[in-house]
Amino acid sequence: MGNYYLKDYEYLRPKVIDRGKAGNIVASLERNKVGNCKLFARLWLREVLKGLKQFLYEGSLHGVKYIFEPTFSFKERMIWVVIVVISIAICAVNIFQLFSKWHSTPFVNVIDSLPSPIWAVPFPMVVVCPQLHLQRSYVNVSAIDKLSLNHFFASLVCPQMSHTKQAPSQRMTPEDNILMQKFIVEGSPKCTDIIKSCYWRPTQELEWLEKECCEKMFKPIFTDYGLCFAFNSLPLNAMNNDTQYWHKTFDKNVTQQALNWSLDGGYPKVFPPDPTMIPLRVMASGEINGLGVELYLNSSEHQFECDGNNLGYNVLISSPTDHVYVSTVLRLPMNKMTTIEVSPTTYKTDNALRGLAPYIRQCFFQDEKKLNYYEFYTDSNCKHDFWMREVKKKCHCVLYNWPRLYIWETICSTKLDFRCIEEVRAKVEEQLTYAYYEDSQEDRKAQTEFASCHPACNDILYSSQVFYSDLMSVPRISKANFQFKEGEVTRINVHFYDDIFLGQHRHTQYDDYYFAGAIGGLLSLFLGFSIISVAELVYFALLKPVHTACDFNKSDFTPEDLHSNIYSHPYIYPEGRDLQHNIL
Repeated sequence: MGNYYLKDYEYLRPKVIDRGKAGNIVASLERNKVGNCKLFARLWLREVLKGLKQFLYEGSLHGVKYIFEPTFSFKERMIWVVIVVISIAICAVNIFQLFSKWHSTPFVNVIDSLPSPIWAVPFPMVVVCPQLHLQRSYVNVSAIDKLSLNHFFASLVCPQMSHTKQAPSQRMTPEDNILMQKFIVEGSPKCTDIIKSCYWRPTQELEWLEKECCEKMFKPIFTDYGLCFAFNSLPLNAMNNDTQYWHKTFDKNVTQQALNWSLDGGYPKVFPPDPTMIPLRVMASGEINGLGVELYLNSSEHQFECDGNNLGYNVLISSPTDHVYVSTVLRLPMNKMTTIEVSPTTYKTDNALRGLAPYIRQCFFQDEKKLNYYEFYTDSNCKHDFWMREVKKKCHCVLYNWPRLYIWETICSTKLDFRCIEEVRAKVEEQLTYAYYEDSQEDRKAQTEFASCHPACNDILYSSQVFYSDLMSVPRISKANFQFKEGEVTRINVHFYDDIFLGQHRHTQYDDYYFAGAIGGLLSLFLGFSIISVAELVYFALLKPVHTACDFNKSDFTPEDLHSNIYSHPYIYPEGRDLQHNIL
């Protein structure tokens, strides 16, 4: 085989082999920095896995450490695996149910824990509508030519006449619209014709006013009952400024006026409160702190062809922000003393719910939905505004008593127009009902447009109780010298029932702290999880591996170290090697 020398086998010596390996590593690290990055990543991953194992074995989680207990047999470990999995599953189901409940009903309505004073809310708007729509002294309805426009004009306000039967074959011209407005305004009773005296405690002492009633307190307003007069109505009757020119057709003194009050913000928190601030309010309850009105109705002006057998007043009690196109009214008979006791109910919503979509919280704040005709958003204003917009879009006209953005807008006057209005009304009611049930479903989807007329998040509603008593003699509160007959005078008093009231409050069912506490309680109950567990996890799985990796990166790790002590380097082989170069 030939002669061989010992030096020929020098490369087989362990030192030579080790030196060769070290030389290869050094060459690799010097040629490519990627090798050092891989070594860093390998070390970091190794420390993360080691830290997770230490967290599970030595941490505070219940039962998990028994899975890694070295003294337990395989069967014992499997038993604890099953126990931990069942506990995690039950905990997950409970957390899911809690989240589902929060998502489906994120808020609750509760009664206020503390009562509110009545001076924190406006006095209700009181609308007085005489059941005398056209005065005989202005026009005799029975003598009007049935083919004339005046007969159709009368049918619009007279409940005994059908405007659909009297409707002309063609729509009225803009000139006819002006004549119609003049006919209704001049033919209806004036404020001074029906209101002889009034009493309002916050602005004067025990004094009944006469001339000032109609100049300062009662303003004309169009309703479904014709031309009426409203007390404590907002500027432009809570309609937007675009309707000012229409208001001037029946109220020449109407003006725009800025308000220091809003549904969301309420009155300014100043003391003493200003009693003349609009909308008006009272400081106490009781008849003496309410509104008293003496009403007169001239029976000689009554026309059976227009009003039938009805003689009296319709009275509407509502919030100053709501529209007056409603049919829910109180009947005020003549020769009676009518007392109306009002109880307010406020609905408030926490600002914390602003983060939820309106279709989830089921209400709108004032800055979230604007209406075309009304300044304030309420559910009743929304529905009526929606109906008016749909009628204008589908029928291309508006009713005579509806607010108009432009004076020259077409008035619905033909039979086709009135039929179209009823069809649109039915479709609007159907659409609103469908949208309500659609939004009431728990699996409802997010909406890009708000189809439902949800209530206002902050609103005021008024409920009333009515009491009647006989007037044994005709009251002579008014100093004016006018002649009247028995049954032509009546009195009304509207006041708050109590000095305080309980409102309703909409707030989050689970706020951030409660929700975190509920989830933390479930985790602690089933797994023993706590804030300390989070700290342990962060320490063992993040901080400690990062610290070890950073120490490796900052260490004096040079190629000479690899040549001299490659196997004992703590960052390459943390557990070292024995003399036979086996990993310990």
